[in-house]
Amino acid sequence: MVFKLVRMTLRERKAGLVGAFIALLGASMLITAFGILLQSGLGSGVTTQRYAGADLVVGGKESFSVTAGKTKSKPLEQPAPLRSDVVDKVASVKGVRLAVADVTFPAQVVKEDGGLDSGGGEQPSAGHGWSSAALGPFKLEEGRAPRSTGEVVLDADLADRADASPGDTVRLATTERARDYKVTGVASLQGVDGPLRSPAVFFSDSEATKLYGHPGKIDAVGVLAAPGTDVDELAGRLDDRLSDAGVKLYRGDSRSQVEFHDVASARSGLTDMAASLGATVVLIAMIVVASTLALNVHQRRRELALLRAVAATPRQVYKMMAAETLIVSLVASVIGCLPGVFVAQLMRGALSWIGMLPEDFEFSYGPLPMLVAVAASVIAAELATIGVARKAVAIRPVEAMGDAQIEKSKLGGGRLFAGLLLFLVGIAASLLPLFFGSVFAVAGAGTGGLIMVIAILLMAPPVVSLASRIMAGPIRRRTGPHGFLAVANTRTNARRLAAGIGPLTLAIGFAMVQLCIPTTIANAAQDQARQGIVSDFTLQGGPGGPPLSVVEDAASVPGVEAATGVMRVPVHASREVWGSPEIFGYQAQGVTSGDVSKTIDLDVTDGSLKKLSGDVAAISSGAASTLGAGVGDRIRLSMPDGIELKPEVVAIYERGLGFGDVTVPQETVREHSVRQLQDAVFVKAERDADQGKVREGLRRLSDRYPGLEVLDKGGLSAAQQEQALMSVLTSALPLVLVFGYLAISVANTLVLATLGRVREFSLLRLVGAPAAQVMRMMRVEGGMVVAIAVVLGTLVPLLPMATISLGLTGSPVPHIPVPIYLAIVALSALIGLAAILLPARLALRTSPVEGIGLRE
Repeated sequence: MVFKLVRMTLRERKAGLVGAFIALLGASMLITAFGILLQSGLGSGVTTQRYAGADLVVGGKESFSVTAGKTKSKPLEQPAPLRSDVVDKVASVKGVRLAVADVTFPAQVVKEDGGLDSGGGEQPSAGHGWSSAALGPFKLEEGRAPRSTGEVVLDADLADRADASPGDTVRLATTERARDYKVTGVASLQGVDGPLRSPAVFFSDSEATKLYGHPGKIDAVGVLAAPGTDVDELAGRLDDRLSDAGVKLYRGDSRSQVEFHDVASARSGLTDMAASLGATVVLIAMIVVASTLALNVHQRRRELALLRAVAATPRQVYKMMAAETLIVSLVASVIGCLPGVFVAQLMRGALSWIGMLPEDFEFSYGPLPMLVAVAASVIAAELATIGVARKAVAIRPVEAMGDAQIEKSKLGGGRLFAGLLLFLVGIAASLLPLFFGSVFAVAGAGTGGLIMVIAILLMAPPVVSLASRIMAGPIRRRTGPHGFLAVANTRTNARRLAAGIGPLTLAIGFAMVQLCIPTTIANAAQDQARQGIVSDFTLQGGPGGPPLSVVEDAASVPGVEAATGVMRVPVHASREVWGSPEIFGYQAQGVTSGDVSKTIDLDVTDGSLKKLSGDVAAISSGAASTLGAGVGDRIRLSMPDGIELKPEVVAIYERGLGFGDVTVPQETVREHSVRQLQDAVFVKAERDADQGKVREGLRRLSDRYPGLEVLDKGGLSAAQQEQALMSVLTSALPLVLVFGYLAISVANTLVLATLGRVREFSLLRLVGAPAAQVMRMMRVEGGMVVAIAVVLGTLVPLLPMATISLGLTGSPVPHIPVPIYLAIVALSALIGLAAILLPARLALRTSPVEGIGLRE
């Protein structure tokens, strides 16, 4: 009997279920897209090239662990370097024919005009030792291998670009001063189609080790198995032999994670983005689906009441609605997987465009994200159905028909209590930055903004009713009889309109929180960088950055008082919280020795940067608050190679957003990473020096360091602006997807709500109101709906944004880009008005006599 009713409902109430179908299809699409992003971040990304001939590659560990009561692990941005003695350990394992150490460092051809030739690949050309050519394998097409200092072999494509052949001389910019090298040979990679994504320059092994700049370390070990050796068994033996060496074995496409550091970094960023937003996407999908199903149940309340009146039990009604939802959600979610794949492809292109992903990074389109999307959509729909059906089945049968005639003006006590409680929790979370300077406070305030928006969603009917009362007087005075009708409709049918206003408010509020908090932080970072640069010049450029020796050469230019090199790396700090370690990611800067305050003003509030040498660190006030550390304390700092240090804090400063939350001696960064170049060199001229002559002296350094640029003191600000723009765009791209889904859901809900008012429109026309007056009423009503949503969606997130801005910058005024805000409001208004007025015009085409006889 129940399934017969389900079939009849699906057949007769197609229009009523369209809303739920569209909402679920969109939810499945979003979850599929973000699932593909997450799965791709866990995959390889690109196919290996230089390691294509290696059976196995031994690389550094990909994660580090912190123990404080419990143990917690965190991934590194790229595999850690290895100790060079690992090569001998690998070579001693049975079944290994050849174990080859590999190192990678910048090496670019200097063009005749003094510029640098990137090599034409996805990444600039890079240098390696000749012995690693066996891992390709590379085959010499002409000439011989490099045997001594000053000799190189170029890969074939790079040799064509440089128009070089054996016997010619090329000038190369590396990690040291540029110099001329004799080309002894030209090699090509065997068995790999297409050009190298990072063109190769091969040096003698001894010179490659020197240019790599990290004695005793290597990037990886390529393993060639002896003939007849089972690779799986060899991998097992290597695991046993290297169990205490902190290494990981890579095979197949995973070898590219060691070969290409940009791919490893992209994978880490992609995983973080997908994981952090995935839960939010599922929550928003559940809210939208619940809102749509609530409207559907509201429109069917007389039908459900009739079922209860003719003795249908609550269990039967639940079962019927659950079956309806199951069928609709299954069909919608399965269909939604296909556009989800397309959306993921669009995201890949967009992330490549902003520079977060390499152009050749391939996404993984396996079935798992689709299965998860279908399961999540069905579960979300069923949970939402249970929630919205509760009231429909709670009424006693004898009261059901009468209750269905009445539009409830009050919310249930449970929903109202939950809404008020969430709103208070959101306010409390939003106030955290006023009392704490930690990352917990900023994250808590951002979450508090979303919680308050969700609370408004729960309390939407009374909020809409209150807002309409506030707007009633001015609207009636300005719009006449049709305004009177619009106000009456809005106040009387607050529940119905709340189904559309709620998601519209959520769309605007979500956009404000997700976009304006990053812009506020980015703007504060730029201001701090601008205020903190006390140098006169900034040196940047070169083959990935200025070589280390630029600092000494710049300091020797006549008229220069001080030069400071800065090398930035990601680090992690940790502390114990409630018996478990909490790990926080920070940007660290390694600075060269000397008086840093002559070139950079970090606004030190405690301690001194003059003690910045050895096993010490300076941290920002935000990091100090998060880590609970002060001057003289030791902090737990995990470096890019996964090694944990415990440096003593010698200074606390305020400008952490502009310069990084951790400052350490550059020797510490170089010891625990594979960085070989500076990010920037800050140069301070003597007080009485001629600025023009100093600038010219610095520019002459480009003869020794091709590609070096001499910028004014705003050089770091320009870099900060580029980094800030990428951060905002990275936040905005997922926002576009979620906002688009919310916009479609809003339009879908408002269209269904408006089309369900055919009887109401027909009644108005039968009592003498012309169609034009009904449309004027709907214009006023649509304006009220949009105005309420815009005001709520703007005002609710303002509190957390203001407290975050006050905590970070000292000003309660957040940085809200006006064009972006106006675009959000204009798009939301257009969607809301179109979703109300177009269906209203369509509904008015129905004859009043016919319309008054239609069911709800």
